[in-house]
Parts: sequence; structure tokens; C-alpha cells
Amino acid sequence: MNFATIISGLRRKDHASFKELVYCYSSRLMTVAQIYARTAEDSKDILQDAFIIIFRKTENFVGDEESAYLAWMKSIVRNTAISRYQRMKFSNELYGVDYVDPYSDPEAYTQLGEKEIMKMVLSLPDGYRQVFALYAIEGFSHKEIADQLDIKEGTSRSQYVRARKMLQHRIAEYSKIATS
Repeated sequence: MNFATIISGLRRKDHASFKELVYCYSSRLMTVAQIYARTAEDSKDILQDAFIIIFRKTENFVGDEESAYLAWMKSIVRNTAISRYQRMKFSNELYGVDYVDPYSDPEAYTQLGEKEIMKMVLSLPDGYRQVFALYAIEGFSHKEIADQLDIKEGTSRSQYVRARKMLQHRIAEYSKIATS
């Protein structure tokens, strides 16, 4: 099934089109869910909830471009995850971060593959990971992040800085292991 067929079927609430949508896009959307989820189980629940919202609201989507629809779906996954955690009222996790020399070996970055980087990002504490993803990956401002996560703008900034330092530390550790 091509994209136009899937979208027209979804607008008619066709379950076969929905099944095809899930089959075609679940892996890309799961990556988004994993960034914002606390656990693997949470990411599956978030994705399932997001797909239900997508199915129900596709008739409201304006446009026929696959890239716009994918961006729309990603925003639904992200918003589903954020609202899930706002409802649960998890407190922000604050861990001490060791000092990392900002002039660490640039070779460490070239030794890392996409999977290693993603694993490091996914292993960040919840608050750090969410702020890091919203700022560095999604491109939101700290004010927008603060509004979405119901935190202070300064909290968003500090969690982003701490997430970066934690990632730098992990990259430095990875570099030591890789060069040993």
C-alpha cells in the first residue's frame, strides 16, 4: 500500500489501512517514544496510545505529504509521552555529574556509531533525556520546553547542561575503552 492509499483509508476509518500504517511507521515512531519514555514498556505503551490518537485524528490532518504526516505523528508521540509523565507527576531526577574536560579527544566522537550514541541518550535520566531530546533533537527553545513539561525555564537549561555533561562523560569513558 502506498502512502496516499493508507491516508485515504485512515480517513475512512479503515482498519486494514491502520494496520498498514502501524507496520510501516512503528519503528520510526518507536525511536521517538524511547527518547521520552522511562522504560521499554513505557515506550510501547506510549506508542500504542499515540497510534490510537493518530487513528482517531487523521481526518483532522490537512495535507497529502508523507513527510508532513510523519512529522505530525512524531509530535503526537512526543506529546503523548509528555502528557503521560505530567499526569504521573514524576519528579525530576537530579544526579551528580562528574566534571568532564570540554577539550576531550575529538577522535572519541568519530569512533561512535549511531547505535552507541542512541544508547547513551536513552540511558540518560528521564528529565535530562526529555529536555535534551526536545532541545537538541526537536529544536524547541527552553521556554517552549518549560511550558510543555510544566517546569521552570532555568530547570530546562540546567537539565540540558547536565545531560550534555553526562553524555560528554560517557563519550570520554567510551573513548578510553575503545582505545585500550
